[in-house]
Amino acid sequence: MDLHQLKYVIEIANMHSISRAAENLFISQSTLSQFLTKLEGELGVSLFERKRNDMILTPAGKEYVEVCKRMLREKNELYNRLSDMAQSKTGSFSVGITPQWGSVAFSHIVGDFYEAYPNVQVAVTEEIAVPLIRLLKEGKIDMGIIPLADNSSLPPDSILLQAEELLLACPKSRAASLPFVYTKEKLPSIDVADLKDEPMIFSQNKTTIRQVEDRCFAARNVTPKIVAEINSHPASLIMVEQEIGSTFVPYSCMTPSDKVVYAHTIPIAQWFVVIAFRKGFTPRQSEQYFISLARKFFEQQRAEDM
Repeated sequence: MDLHQLKYVIEIANMHSISRAAENLFISQSTLSQFLTKLEGELGVSLFERKRNDMILTPAGKEYVEVCKRMLREKNELYNRLSDMAQSKTGSFSVGITPQWGSVAFSHIVGDFYEAYPNVQVAVTEEIAVPLIRLLKEGKIDMGIIPLADNSSLPPDSILLQAEELLLACPKSRAASLPFVYTKEKLPSIDVADLKDEPMIFSQNKTTIRQVEDRCFAARNVTPKIVAEINSHPASLIMVEQEIGSTFVPYSCMTPSDKVVYAHTIPIAQWFVVIAFRKGFTPRQSEQYFISLARKFFEQQRAEDM
């Protein structure tokens, strides 16, 4: 069996179905079914337990699929290493980012990367933090730039890039009625307890920023007055300009506007940005450069904050 056919078994395991796997692999269902029957006959064991509308890996199947995944990873890593040795600067790797904020961070990194490695393909997957961590554990992406609500349980094989502050963005028209404290700092500050009656635009449930928002208000025993839930930072800032309410935005997404007042909150709202890797990942030359660009981007942000 050639390495390409290893993907057949993996796809059946992922889809729990020969028909759906065949569709994703762009082959006929009968071809895939005949392949699996022949393979199980050669091995002398069943790889899948057939149930109604479901195919579940047997213990032998789990071991077989794990080895298949490892063989494909080793093949990709070998090709990447040979590519580096030839100095051809070709190959590919995959990166997971979160929508909106992650796209902003990625856009600041990828330009310099493609200037150095124009022939290396970077496959991008956009998801919120929890699914990205799952994809890393399953080995479906090579690395992910992920914001976490706390730094007490960083994923294994990860590097902390930055503890980034989330700023309050408030309509300027309402700023005068709120007790902002102005000091020598660039931005004023406000206690979250003073926002109990302020209409708030929050991110949706299960996102990292929503966890931070909820914890910030809970720390002051305040129930936020949520008037809208949206995951887009640009869209939420437009809603702030339209005086619909206030919101939280990462420092890196702060957009100057004469209709918005930005402020630090008490207690401070922040998340922790990491770059995490799948198990067994050994970065080659191009990937090491991408990682260095990510670290440089967040180091520059920290310098600007000081």
